[in-house]
Amino acid sequence: MIKDFNKTAIITATQDISYSELLARIDNYAGFTPSGSDTKTLIFSENRSGWIYAFFSVWKNGGIPVPVDASNSAHDVAYIINDCSPSCIWVSRDREAVAREAIKETGAQTSVLIIDDYEDTPLQTPLAQNNGDVETMSDTTLGWGRKHSETAVIIYTSGTTGSPKGVMLSFANLWANIKSVAFEVPIFNDRRRTLILLPLHHILPLMGCMIAPIIMGGGVAISPSMSGPDIMNILCRGRVAIFVGVPRLWQTLYSGIMKQINAHAITRGLFGLCSTVKSTTLSRIIFHSLHKKMGGNLEYCVCGGAALDREIGSGLQTLGLSLLEGYGMSETAPIIAFTRPGDYIPGCAGLPLPSVHCKLISLDGGDETPEEGELCVKGPNVMQGYYNRPEETAAVIDKDGYLHTGDIARFDKDGRVILTGRCKEIIVLSNGKNVQPSEIEYKLEKFEEQVKEAAVAQDGDMLRAIIVPQPLWAGERNDTELEIALKREVLEPYNLNAPGYKKLMSVMVYRDDLPRTKLDKLQRYKLKDILAGRREDHAAQVQTIPEPTSNEYQILKNYIQQEKKIPVHGTDHIETDLAMDSLDKVGLQGFIENTFGMEIDVDNMATFHNIAAMAKYIADNKTRMEVEEIDWNKILHQHNTVNQSKEQLARTQLPHTSFLYPVWTKILKLIVVCHNSLSIKGKQNLPKKGPYILAPNHQSYIDAPIALAGLSYSQVRKTYFYATEEHINTPVRRLLARRNNIIIMERRNLKNSILKMSRVLQQGCNLCIFPEGSRTHTGEVGEFKKTFAILSLELNIPIIPVRITGAFEAMPRTSKLPNTHHVQVEYLEPIVPTGTDTYESLSEATRQKIAAGIEV
Repeated sequence: MIKDFNKTAIITATQDISYSELLARIDNYAGFTPSGSDTKTLIFSENRSGWIYAFFSVWKNGGIPVPVDASNSAHDVAYIINDCSPSCIWVSRDREAVAREAIKETGAQTSVLIIDDYEDTPLQTPLAQNNGDVETMSDTTLGWGRKHSETAVIIYTSGTTGSPKGVMLSFANLWANIKSVAFEVPIFNDRRRTLILLPLHHILPLMGCMIAPIIMGGGVAISPSMSGPDIMNILCRGRVAIFVGVPRLWQTLYSGIMKQINAHAITRGLFGLCSTVKSTTLSRIIFHSLHKKMGGNLEYCVCGGAALDREIGSGLQTLGLSLLEGYGMSETAPIIAFTRPGDYIPGCAGLPLPSVHCKLISLDGGDETPEEGELCVKGPNVMQGYYNRPEETAAVIDKDGYLHTGDIARFDKDGRVILTGRCKEIIVLSNGKNVQPSEIEYKLEKFEEQVKEAAVAQDGDMLRAIIVPQPLWAGERNDTELEIALKREVLEPYNLNAPGYKKLMSVMVYRDDLPRTKLDKLQRYKLKDILAGRREDHAAQVQTIPEPTSNEYQILKNYIQQEKKIPVHGTDHIETDLAMDSLDKVGLQGFIENTFGMEIDVDNMATFHNIAAMAKYIADNKTRMEVEEIDWNKILHQHNTVNQSKEQLARTQLPHTSFLYPVWTKILKLIVVCHNSLSIKGKQNLPKKGPYILAPNHQSYIDAPIALAGLSYSQVRKTYFYATEEHINTPVRRLLARRNNIIIMERRNLKNSILKMSRVLQQGCNLCIFPEGSRTHTGEVGEFKKTFAILSLELNIPIIPVRITGAFEAMPRTSKLPNTHHVQVEYLEPIVPTGTDTYESLSEATRQKIAAGIEV
């Protein structure tokens, strides 16, 4: 409550404006603003004190303000003018030309008032006097005392799916929000100043950064820009207590802070300590200098507009910043649910407003009370409707008054809202599978070194990633080179853990920012145009490069089409267009050798610009041309042939078994037993004699000793591992690998690596292969590569599925040291290949056995 009208209401980079001056300025603006209960006035300006004066002057005169995005084009503004017929536009000098062009385009009789002309001029009316509390002030001067049923503001939606619609919000809608965050949960009060950073034309900053803090007497501080120095300066100058931002802003802030923390061992250790202890008081003491740089008064960091990355949310908490996350929409003015102080849970939107009732409805019209479904809300925060659009209003607000949000959610045991997707964003593939693109985008953007931002779109019957690369990582490389690199460094690791229907089969480099609303929501309807432009470019490229007619090209094309089950063109690249993985390339290498009597190094395959270039190289270097199917049986047994040279045998020489190898394995097992209370099940399923293949799921760095935990000393000595060159990337590691039963996967000659594994099994030893290829990002069991299945089927070797649980929680990707979470390893019943099995069926049967007992 305001008792002193000399208290500061607005702080800018250069001014402190008292509540007395604020009221006088509003009164001055009101002298020029049209009056009338149905009179609409556009406010078209960047954030500034004059924006606030103009808005409240419309309320004071009984009208309806219509905030407009200051970055809109004349055509966009003309659309809004045509839709709501405003009498006047309050516009900044910088946007005046755009406003006049929009009026000219519509032919409307709309007057123009320039905010700059009145913002700092000498006042014609005396400064307001202290006449009571904030309620008296707001009733008489701000127009807050109007009937609750009256329309308070029209907010044009940002247009994530098409043309914007005008959301009519009443004073009752606004009051339902203020009541919740100022009285029922006391966040806003007359002691907490709020930062204005986000553009005020959107309902979140309009309510959370301007209306609520000014009505409640806390006041606001306006940042002159979105730059880091300006934000830090205004946080200090304004002694800001509440900072409202969107996920990308918090991500940028957090990344900058963590770069400084990770640069020193001491600060890394302190951050780890705070992460473990989880004491806000301790965090604020340790990171006192950070809090001081942010003004020293920051009490709440509020995130809205979209879901915040869980890691960032947890990290901000670790830094001692009290994070609140809100969920809502323009149609609910804006809050539906928000996290209460002290009850922040990463990935959770919090409890609904006390006055709001939420329910879930089934997406397929089935179960009336599903555990997960579309979230529908009813309460005093729900809009009056869309301006002049009764049919579209009826489509989202049903006859019982429930607003259908279009968001997919579930509730936790305490009633908190947990969002899991968006109905309208779901991609439905021809096989009936539903894909939530935001889930995949979240995982792609975890590759922070390569990916600045990502979008996933449907392209025909496959999923395509549109990726904006990080400038520093991209360097001077062209789009083709970047797509090859993204396929190898981002898509392949992602696909290792993704179910088949969620795999990304191609990637497109996009050099501009992805189309987003001001609050960071992806405008998905614009992705089609981006893809269409790429297809036109590709079609033009196909037309300019005639389809080759050589026999070599036709043979190569037919083979790839049969293997990948997709059309192949001469302009296609084997990675970025045809999504060939490492095993596909080994098969292609074998096919080329058998058919053309020559060898192409697997690692060099991606250097061919397209299939046509590869076919020409084959034509110039082949020694024969006889079409043969890839014969894995022949390849795996070729080291037994008398024709194999000593050089070939040397290349497939196995690593030695050091006497220390099983010792170290048992020591590591003991550590996991003591630290993680490791339990072992199913040891009876391990064969007593003969070779076998251990196929564990891959959850963490500690999986190797876990996978061998149930084996005897002698069995460990006879068991070999398979590791990629990337993990054995130093001379010391390579030396240890050669002496500790580790076969290194050579990217330059994968066939030799497979031959080594074949020799291991044919000599009666065992092999441990992690079929997923890399550690899981989510805890789920990813898709299995079929290398182990090829070895099993062609050499008639049983597979022992190994189910590891708890290791993901004990040591996730983000952790450098394991915690004490319980871990279990279970050896499942052997899978013995039969004459009816295929590589695919064996691989999938193994994956399903393991996945059946893992909950995520």
